[in-house]
Formats: sequence, C-alpha cells, structure tokens
Amino acid sequence: MQYVYILIALLISYLFGAVPYGFVIPKLFKGIDIREHGSKNVGATNVTRVLGKKYGIPVFFLDCLKGALPIIIVRYVLAGTPISDTLSHINSFDISILYGVAAGIGHIFSIFIGGKGGKAVATGVGAVLALNPIVGLLGIAIFFLVAFTTKYVSIGSVVATFLVGVGMWVTAIIEDNLLTQIVNLIGVSIMVSLIIFMHRKNFVRLYHGTENKIGQKKNQNIEK
Repeated sequence: MQYVYILIALLISYLFGAVPYGFVIPKLFKGIDIREHGSKNVGATNVTRVLGKKYGIPVFFLDCLKGALPIIIVRYVLAGTPISDTLSHINSFDISILYGVAAGIGHIFSIFIGGKGGKAVATGVGAVLALNPIVGLLGIAIFFLVAFTTKYVSIGSVVATFLVGVGMWVTAIIEDNLLTQIVNLIGVSIMVSLIIFMHRKNFVRLYHGTENKIGQKKNQNIEK
C-alpha cells in the first residue's frame, strides 16, 4: 500500500503544481490572457514584464509555494506520524523531493491550460528551499547577482539553477549522506535539467541578441 499512497501524493502534488497562477492572476485582475502578451509565458517573469511587480511578485511567491508546500506537508506538518514516514521514505532512501518534482512537472505541463505552462524556476526554488534552505537561499542570491550583472533574467535563472543542483550534490557528499539522499539528488538533477531545457528558446534569443534585458520596456497596450 505504501506505493499507492506515494502515487496518490505525487498526483496531488502534480495537480497543485499545475495551477497556473501566472495565467489566473492576470485573467482575474486585468482580464487578459498572459499567453498573448510579452514572451507569452505564464511565469512570474513575463507577468512582471507585462503587468509590473504588483502582479509579478505574487505570482512568483505562489509558484514557489507550489514546489515547497508538498514537501513541507510531508516532511514537517506530518512529522512524527506514520503517514509521514510512508510518504517520505522508501526503505532508507529519502524521497521528499519527488513531490517538488511532480509540482514542477505540473507547472511546466499544466493540465489546466492544455498541457503547457511555465519554466518552473520559482517552483524549483520553492522545492529546494523546503529541502535545503541554505542551498536554496544561496541559489536566490546567485540568481540576483548574475541577473543584475548580465541584465538577463534567463542567464541568472539558468546559472543559479545549475549551481543549486551542484550545491545539493556537494552538500550531500560533505554531510556524508549521499546514499540516503540519492533519490532526492536524482530528483533535483531531473528538475535542473527540465528547467534548463525549458530555457532553450532563451538561448536562441541570446545568441541572436534579441533576448529581453532587465529594465527593457516592451510596447504593451495594457493599462497597468
């Protein structure tokens, strides 16, 4: 029965991650389909670029919550209960990150908007913060450093994502718990790979010099 419970929890995590806040908030408060504006992405970056920080910041935090909350519930809210151990471990392996990965997949391939979605950067941030707050916070700091140095959010996102993945592996090695954390580390690596893959169009635009820079204004006919 353990695997049945895990599969149910993964499905719930996917559905939670699939809620497209970057689509819902602009639609609810501004009456627009964000997929028709800016980069046409439903992530916080495009919402911020099109509608401003007033709408982009809430989307970012809600998307972070999608990755963090399933792990927080399993590891901390249910801590000490039989269901927590059932969901967070298979034998001696910690599998908590799998719920964050499921939420990330939900964000990228949302069943609620035709199987499409965002790039899962914020959702990945939330998942890592819930699993390892120090590495997560360092990742956020690296993002801001790289993004504001290069003026490209995409470069900051990709560099920070990659280094967070490296940081998770290094931390496990230093703490000598590589074996017990191997499922989590593989899960993080999958999420890192997905996030970087979802930036492939950004790489093309960077190569051609057409990628949007921080502070660059786009022509929009939307009243903020």
